[in-house]
This record gives sequence, C-alpha cells and structure tokens, in this order.
Amino acid sequence: MTADSLSPQEITDATRELAVTVVVPAYNSADTLSRTMDSLLAQTFDDFAVLVIDDGSAENMLDLLPDDPRSLGYRLSRNQGYAAVTNHALEMIASRWTIFVDSDDTIAPECLEVLVDRGEREHSDIVVLPLSWVHPSGTRVVPPHPMIESPLSGDRALRKFIDGRFRFTQHLLFRPNHVRAAANTYSDLSFVFALMSAAERVSFEPRCLYNCYIRAGSVTSELRPTIWDLATVLDDVEDTLFETYRGKEAVEAIHRMRWMQLNHMVAKAGDDTELPGLQAEVYNWCREQIRFSHVVDALRIRHPGKGLSLVLAKLSPTVHSRAYRLRSRFKERV
Repeated sequence: MTADSLSPQEITDATRELAVTVVVPAYNSADTLSRTMDSLLAQTFDDFAVLVIDDGSAENMLDLLPDDPRSLGYRLSRNQGYAAVTNHALEMIASRWTIFVDSDDTIAPECLEVLVDRGEREHSDIVVLPLSWVHPSGTRVVPPHPMIESPLSGDRALRKFIDGRFRFTQHLLFRPNHVRAAANTYSDLSFVFALMSAAERVSFEPRCLYNCYIRAGSVTSELRPTIWDLATVLDDVEDTLFETYRGKEAVEAIHRMRWMQLNHMVAKAGDDTELPGLQAEVYNWCREQIRFSHVVDALRIRHPGKGLSLVLAKLSPTVHSRAYRLRSRFKERV
C-alpha cells in the first residue's frame, strides 16, 4: 500500500472521538514495522487508531502500512529524534488516551482493553504496566516486578519509578496533556517524570502485556557518544523534583536518581563496544561521581545487583566489564 502523509488537522479529526491513539515512531524500521502493526491491529479492543510517524526514514515507512482504516500516517521531512516525534504526536492527536509503542515492539492482544478498562475504572491519568524484554536470540525475559497498590497519587507513583521499581519509558497509557518532551536522546526519562508529577492519580496493571525487543545497533542499546545525554538528563527534572517533593525527601530522591543514572551509564560502558576510547571516558567520569553513599542507598532499597555494579565500576572497570558481559550472556540463556 502507498499511503500519503495526513495533515495535522486530518489526524486531529480522525482521533477526536476515539478512546486511544497508539503512536508508533518509525525510523528505518522496514524489517520490524509489520510485526508491530500486526500485534496492534489484533487487539480485542476496537476504539483506537494507530498513528505511525515516519521520522524522516530513507524509505517511506508509510508505504508499509496495512490497508486498514485504523492506520494513520504522518511523515517528517527529516530525522528529528524520539522527543520531536513525541511532541508532534501530542500536538495532533485528540483521543482520550495515548500510548507509545516502538516500531520493533509488540503488545498482547488484550493490552489496550485491559489498560483502558483499568484507567477508566480507577479514574486515573496514567496506567503503568511491566515490560518483558526479548533478546536478539529470541529469549523473552520477564523481570520480577512488585505488586503495587492501585491507584496511587502522582507523587507516590513517581517514587516507585525513582526507587527503580519501574523503568522511565513512554510505554504506558496516559491522558494527553500539556507535558512535552525535552530534546534529549533519553527524553523518555524526563518526559515520564513530568507526566507523573502532573498526574493526580496513577494506576498499575500487574500483567506483563508489552514486549520490548532489544535490537543491536539502536541508539540506546549500545554505547554511543549520545551517552553523555544521559549524564545531563537529570538537569531536565531537578526543578520539577523540588516542586513535587520537599526538604529531605527531595534531596533523597535526587541522590537516588543520580546513582541510578550512574548505574545505567556503567552498564552501557560494560557491554561489548567498538568505541574503547569512549568506554574509558565514561568509566572515568562515572568513577569520579560514584560515592559510598550511592552503594549504601542501593543496598537499603534492595538493589544489591546495582550496588555491586557501582562498586566494581569504581574499583576496576576491567572487572566490571567482564562481569557485566557474563551476566548479560547468562540472562539470555535463562
């Protein structure tokens, strides 16, 4: 099918009466987009549309869309990145809810029905769900996730993310509002942070209905110079954090997010890389930032693996890198 890019007004009109708009950012994803679309169009829920935004791909991704009235397309003339796609989508859609699904991921057939039902029943602004991870080998890993009271107030829900119980990703159902993404490779962190801080009520769905496919070569799966965006992303949320929390609680939250950030950076550095110079720079920067108090806090909130990772990175990047690669291989086989 050859699909024309709709105008922003056409997309607004097409989504105005819908319960959900599923936004699919697509960039050079011809090999995976059909899998994603198949899972979306197989939903048990029917009050939705799928908006595929082609982020300036070499090949027009809209040409790959199925001939289905629920499929909408919008094409950017040049590659602008995930944050820009997020903002373009939020300016156009008019449905009650939206969720972002990456162009190489899939969701369970009942996903939208379950999430919308919970959100409407609990009168929430956001519905969070756990994610599974599918490795290039095909191994699907469902990380342990806590059973959380639902719903929670926005500030209490945000603490679950700050404490590392859930990842800061845009793969959640939410009511579109004024929040927009900052221009950062890791914009999902600051975007979800802002969403949570603006929410009155957040629901938690315990079932794992979203599959994230780990793709070699993606912007955030490998060590790249954009890793330094992660070093600065907390600057985008610090003001909001101090508006949401007060005094000791705010200081504790920023301290925890700092070591979570460092843990993520050393994890990127620890994997196999074709950029040994950048790997050394990241390790050296993180080693200067890691504090004993970070390790203590990781242990206190029951993240011993993250605490050990910080210790190894601080003491010996070589040992840390070897341990990280062994752990990654073990996880793929389990």
